[in-house]
Amino acid sequence: MFANSIKKISLFALLFFTFTACEEIPPDIDPPSVNTTTPIDSTGEILRHVLIEEFTGVQCVNCPEGAQLIENLINTHGDRLVAVSLHAGFFAEPLSESQYDLSTDEGEQLDALIGPAEGYPSAAINRNSFGTASNIQFSPTWAGYVADELAIPPKVGVSITNSFNNTTRDLDVEVTVDFLETLTDGLSLSVLITENDIVDAQIDLSGTVEDYKHKHVFRAMLSNIAGDAIEVQEVGTGTTKSFNFTLPAEWNVDKCKVVAFVHQSAPELDVLQVAELSVKD
Repeated sequence: MFANSIKKISLFALLFFTFTACEEIPPDIDPPSVNTTTPIDSTGEILRHVLIEEFTGVQCVNCPEGAQLIENLINTHGDRLVAVSLHAGFFAEPLSESQYDLSTDEGEQLDALIGPAEGYPSAAINRNSFGTASNIQFSPTWAGYVADELAIPPKVGVSITNSFNNTTRDLDVEVTVDFLETLTDGLSLSVLITENDIVDAQIDLSGTVEDYKHKHVFRAMLSNIAGDAIEVQEVGTGTTKSFNFTLPAEWNVDKCKVVAFVHQSAPELDVLQVAELSVKD
């Protein structure tokens, strides 16, 4: 009797182990990382952020000084200043020591859209002409313009949500625009990707620096070059637009950011609000 009980227990254990061992285990799939932000302060108030678009090139001997001025401004204003560096024009032609070509066709189109630089380094501050006849690119007298723009109360809020798949390198972006005032001007939303700290050659006043860190480098547009039209513009309402992009293998995703900004539709182009968010945590 005791022996039969032992046999039954052993048989039950064997069957349990067999069925347990055969249980199907789903594959461990790496889910996409999700990252989101809204430009608000600690009290929940939406803040005005400012966009600075720097026009530069690896053959521009004065551009490293301009880049350092932008870093100084970022150190002063923090994440309220969003920088994009566009390698465009003949100064952007790669050097013999260059590993990469940082210029892009879209960067050249943005250079044409915003207007030719009077000299390098040059930058546009919120694409505002600040009372000049037509030019919106200025030599490095940027600090006062940045401060003036930061002091203006925001008319819209911009928030970004990024979802990135590490396996496929697919990036899904949602940008939400919230209207704090009812606006009647034609408005557009521009969305782009930058990459920070690209190490490559750069000429400066002392010669060629082969391990120069290029910051905030424009990589690609997700929207149209001149932006995508925004229809809903009534106070208290919002609109969301979605974008998808596959990051090339050579881009360092840990250094990439999405930049989104609302601006007047061409030909005016003035930027009302900008936000920036890393592609992933």
